[in-house]
Amino acid sequence: MKGMWRRMTQGQQDVLLAAVIGLVWFATLNLVNGTGLRPHNPAVSVVTGVFLVATVAFVRRIPRTMLVAVSVLYPFLYAAVGTGLAAQLGLTMFGQPEISDAALQSEIHLVPLLVVGYLAASAGVRRFTCLFFTMGSLAGLMIGLPTVVAIVLSQVDRAILYGERYQSLPRSLSTLYSYIDVSLFVFAEALICGMVLLGADARRRRKSLALLEQRNAELVRLRAVEAERAAVAERTRIARDLHDVISHHVSAVVIRAQAADRVADQRPEVLREAIRWIIASGKEALTAMRETVRVLNTASPQIAGDTGSGGGTTPVPELADVARMGERLKAVGIDVTMELPPRQRQLTSATDLTAVRIIQEALTNVMVHAKATAARVTWQSGPQGELLTIDDNGNGGPPPVNVLETARRKESGRGNGLIGMRERATAVGGTLAVAAGPLGGWRVQAWLPPQN
Repeated sequence: MKGMWRRMTQGQQDVLLAAVIGLVWFATLNLVNGTGLRPHNPAVSVVTGVFLVATVAFVRRIPRTMLVAVSVLYPFLYAAVGTGLAAQLGLTMFGQPEISDAALQSEIHLVPLLVVGYLAASAGVRRFTCLFFTMGSLAGLMIGLPTVVAIVLSQVDRAILYGERYQSLPRSLSTLYSYIDVSLFVFAEALICGMVLLGADARRRRKSLALLEQRNAELVRLRAVEAERAAVAERTRIARDLHDVISHHVSAVVIRAQAADRVADQRPEVLREAIRWIIASGKEALTAMRETVRVLNTASPQIAGDTGSGGGTTPVPELADVARMGERLKAVGIDVTMELPPRQRQLTSATDLTAVRIIQEALTNVMVHAKATAARVTWQSGPQGELLTIDDNGNGGPPPVNVLETARRKESGRGNGLIGMRERATAVGGTLAVAAGPLGGWRVQAWLPPQN
């Protein structure tokens, strides 16, 4: 049943609700018609029921029209039926009242004005407009109508024109004070005012709820975007860490194996030495890879937006590991000189890890791409930050202009070293530059800000 109600449109819901209210209203009138609860003039209750049903059925679709129509027409029809004016005009559909009355015959007859005030305000009609029409309509019904009747009857022979049927009507203006129930009027006006304010508050709460739902949907969408962004950043960081750690070792192994293969027939002892070196380097590579994977498996995911160097989730090497990078290049025929910070310094911050990875990747590029025979690494550390300089004497010539700006990632994974170094430097707030070096090859220079 609830599902069927929710599938209905607002108009269908209103019509169905109005039909149920009309059925209950008129069935109740029919039940009390033959009892002591029967009103003196049942026709006014019929008018009240008709306006109540019409109000519920249409006010949310045409709130302003229904507000004006009910507020203007309801008092007139109520007065026409209640005073017997309708019967005198020939409108016998409401019947002839036993006793004509210009007053509000029952408090329940206020319901159409209460409902139209509440629903119109709830549908978006301004509170002042709702109060003006509904409270004015009630004033016309409870004060204006008796006043008009009193003025008319004070000017005519009431006994001749109206007879005993209309003895309950006010006879003159002087009798209005006792005829009009002022306390009921004030209470009814306050009740209508409260219903209008409740309707306006209901609309405000609906708008607030809709706004909260909209903001919640936006937050859910942004959370999904942030989660995707964090996942992409984490994948990029993992790929960069594995690339920097593994490619350096594997590149050295490949180059040493190729060199040994070229002289294996003439110098077998070189081949055996190369194999022993490759075994040791392979073990180092496996150890580094296992340590990286272990940290990735046990560390908490990085927060969204942190595309940093991985400090805190990646094992930080020591300065001795940086020195071994130079020894690895020496083993494949590249003379590397290094000027590093004092050995007692501990590498603990994300800036330190970034510095190590940039040196590692730069030396890997020297080993794989530069065809160099010599390289120089300088790591200057001071209060202004870390300055890294890697020079080589590669025979490839100076780097192209704007080489960093034109670098693009390749799906094969090759050629991503420059991009990785630039991303690492940028992630900690530093800069990276590539230019021609004094040794005849490339110079990679990075500045990294100090970090506590």
